[in-house]
Amino acid sequence: MRGMKKLCWMALAVVSVLGTGCGGDGLTPEEQERLVGSYRLPQDGVPNDNAPVGPFCCTGTTLIVQAPNGEGALGYAHFFFWEGQAYNFEGGSIAPDVILPLSGRSTLDSGHGDEEKGQISFTAAELKAGVSRRTRVGALEYIITVERVETLDYAGRPYFRMGSLEVSVDVLRVKP
Repeated sequence: MRGMKKLCWMALAVVSVLGTGCGGDGLTPEEQERLVGSYRLPQDGVPNDNAPVGPFCCTGTTLIVQAPNGEGALGYAHFFFWEGQAYNFEGGSIAPDVILPLSGRSTLDSGHGDEEKGQISFTAAELKAGVSRRTRVGALEYIITVERVETLDYAGRPYFRMGSLEVSVDVLRVKP
């Protein structure tokens, strides 16, 4: 009996973790109705290759959030910038923080709304799988969840390995 209780608690924990993953699975029914799309970065982004993609240039990758009917971009999510001192090592680069710049049109119905900008940021100490942040940018709400990251301490401070970071991006229409 005791082993069965333990198994039930473990199954409940697994279901809880799986329910918060990418693809809008962790969204409420009301949020599911407002869902524009679910993406992964860097996988679903377009490489900037020293050129602008939407409002973001010149390195990294940029996600283009398309209108459901395919008529133009509703917004963009850039992967990624940082502010603090980064270091290059033979095995890759590390940074103390990450910034994901975002943009969204002010209105989604006309297809010609002004573009507004925002961002979501994390310190390396905050970067853990499952950690999530959300913000409104224009007529869009972005939910960014850390899916994978490797962190380490360097010179007494937390850093993350830049090449290890993967996030999910759920994009919703704002509530009317």
